[in-house]
Amino acid sequence: MKQNVNNNILYYYNNRKKPLLRGFFCFKLQLITLLFTSLFLFSQEKLIKTREIKFNDIEINSDGLDDLVIENSTDNQITIMLLDEQPNTHTIFFDDEINGVLKVGFKLNFDVYKEQIFRKYITKRLQRAKAIIKIPKNKNVIIYGKTIGINSNSYKGNLKIYIDKGNVRLNKVNGNTLVTLFLGNVYGQLRKNSTINIKTNKGEISINKTKHKEHLYKILTKNAVSNFNVRSINANVFLITE
Repeated sequence: MKQNVNNNILYYYNNRKKPLLRGFFCFKLQLITLLFTSLFLFSQEKLIKTREIKFNDIEINSDGLDDLVIENSTDNQITIMLLDEQPNTHTIFFDDEINGVLKVGFKLNFDVYKEQIFRKYITKRLQRAKAIIKIPKNKNVIIYGKTIGINSNSYKGNLKIYIDKGNVRLNKVNGNTLVTLFLGNVYGQLRKNSTINIKTNKGEISINKTKHKEHLYKILTKNAVSNFNVRSINANVFLITE
């Protein structure tokens, strides 16, 4: 009888330790995850520049960036926030002295064409940078780039985007829009009474989640509220029309 009691006590003690060990392990795992997340966030360099807008035309050269976000500004200023994983590798610059156009660019602070750095640049993508640009409404914005992801948070103005490869997310399209790219995906939500002109030689066109059989999609609307155009070789286009 005494032996059975001892065995029961031992069984209870051993099984009581298991939840404690599991809880301790989960807590330790969460702590490690939080530590790595904090190190990543604090390792990012944040640069912010602001400029009063004098012109209606804005050109953005996105070379050196991996992602670009366009947002609506609540005042008459353009604000650029650059998040850079590698500190001191980028500089934000403005140039507003050419034909009344505000030019925005991001300069790399090292020479990628030097042999040693160039190899790392190609294999590791040292720049790893994202820019968030707030722009006043009703401006004409032109974006140039190579391989980049572009996200317009329903910008209330006209957009022209010229890139080689990438995903372009326009969300709600509020102005005249032209997207030209070789490869990637274009997403957008159009207003009623929009003129649509899409041509992609080898890509897919989807309207309201229905795949269009042809590689050309065109709708001409009288008194259109906006014109939406896409030109591509291999890109896919996914549209929602209200």
